[in-house]
Formats: sequence, C-alpha cells, structure tokens
Amino acid sequence: HSMAHKTGAAFTGDHIIHGCANAMYLGKVIQFNSKDARAKSRYAYIAKEVFHLAGETEDELVAALVQMIRDLNDKIDIPQGIKNYGKGGVKADESVIDYAEFEEKKSRIAVDAIGDACTGSNPRQPTPEEMEKLLECVYNDVDVDF
Repeated sequence: HSMAHKTGAAFTGDHIIHGCANAMYLGKVIQFNSKDARAKSRYAYIAKEVFHLAGETEDELVAALVQMIRDLNDKIDIPQGIKNYGKGGVKADESVIDYAEFEEKKSRIAVDAIGDACTGSNPRQPTPEEMEKLLECVYNDVDVDF
C-alpha cells in the first residue's frame, strides 16, 4: 500500500491509479513478505482455507495465491507491472511511465514508501535497498526472490 501511495503521482507520464497500483504490486509484496515465516504461514492459510487453492507445502500455497492474483489481474485487464501500465491503468505493450524517469526517482520513492504510515504494519520491514529492489520487481514484473 505504501508503494501505491508513493508511485501514484510520482511520474510525468501519467498518474498510476491507486487501486490498480495495489493490484499490480500485491503479488510481489506477498512474495517479499513470505520470506517471514509467520507471514508465509498466514498467506498459506488464506490460500488453502479461504480460496481452497491446491498445494502441499506453504511455499506451494503461497505460489498458488500469487498466481491466483495474477490470473485475476489478467481477467480484468490490470497490468502485471508498471512496464505494461497504459493510459487509464489498462495493459499496454508500452508503459506511459518512462523507465528512465522511474530509475531517476526510484531511490526517493523507496525512502518515501518506507516512511509511509502503512509500512509500519507490514510483516517484514524493508531496507531502502530492498524497497528499491521491490520497486524494480513491480516495474519489470519480476518475481521477488530476496
């Protein structure tokens, strides 16, 4: 939620719609947070007991939850990453958010996101470097493995 607050109006190309940002970022944030054992267990519970997803292990259940979110985003035409964020928040081959501008502002956005009130309730507290890496993942739609 913090990243959505701080990326929403950060770029000259277009405004990233807040709900769309949260939808794009959610799977990556779950991957990041699931490195925390307690958070992973909770995500696995949600996957199994709420959504009745298949999986034998917590890792499999978390992966299934992330995939379910990706599938839902595809069904409602929400991009998987900022690199495919088109005008009005729909999927596009080319983003209205310029990568060079993203790179230029990434460090400041990371620091601001860490300072956002929502970050305090996150199960895993990111360092500025981790937040920058997480922002890279949400821009480029790359799995979070750190």
